[in-house]
Amino acid sequence: MVRLIQKIGKVILVSSCLGFTFLISSPLSSLGQKGGEQKRPPVCEGNLPTGRVRCNYENGDNYQGDFVNGKPQGRGIYVYAKGDRYEGEFRNGVPNGQGTFLFSNDDRMVGQFRNGLLVNGEAIFSNGDRYKGTFELIEAVSGGSLGSQPHGQGQFIFTNGDRYVGQFFAGQPFGNGTFTRADGTRCQGQFFNQALDGKGTCTFPTGIRYEGEFRKGLPHGKGAIIDSKGRRFPGEFREGKRRE
Repeated sequence: MVRLIQKIGKVILVSSCLGFTFLISSPLSSLGQKGGEQKRPPVCEGNLPTGRVRCNYENGDNYQGDFVNGKPQGRGIYVYAKGDRYEGEFRNGVPNGQGTFLFSNDDRMVGQFRNGLLVNGEAIFSNGDRYKGTFELIEAVSGGSLGSQPHGQGQFIFTNGDRYVGQFFAGQPFGNGTFTRADGTRCQGQFFNQALDGKGTCTFPTGIRYEGEFRKGLPHGKGAIIDSKGRRFPGEFREGKRRE
């Protein structure tokens, strides 16, 4: 039983340390309509100053869509010189409402935008990972550029089939959540620093489970191993090992 507990401790650590955090930069950061960035007004053709237009900006960006009082408002497509692209709703010159932002590296943001930032929706990454849920609006320390990151309730689905569903804070799992591996291993409880920390439960494909306290993804404190026959082995754990 001691070897079994130690082995389970290692598996729990692998299962519950997610190892990711991310920030999504905002399309607003390079939008040609942002005040003060353009030395010259865009060159436009169409129904000006209000109506459907096509515009070219000094920095190489271009816009096609609805214009109101000289700014994108309504539905439109904004293509950045560096290859990024936003298609959706605008208000007062910036993305506001439902839209899709496609980065030049094939990452995508789909959902509800507010002042150029994704606040609710889905981030789909070129490697196949994806996050769906709510975002918080933040200001990065370097350069003062704005961005979005997971915050609140959401789910992150990894390309390999692993999945975390629960609370996020500052771009990473934090709070109540459930992490399910593709092999069927399922851990749920309190997450802190991307690992189970506090009370939780891990169930394995063999039918064995651990219930109790965790620290840094390992059984630590009071807990119990329950085998596939329902037999319970309570004890005190330290860093994944049962104290004799």
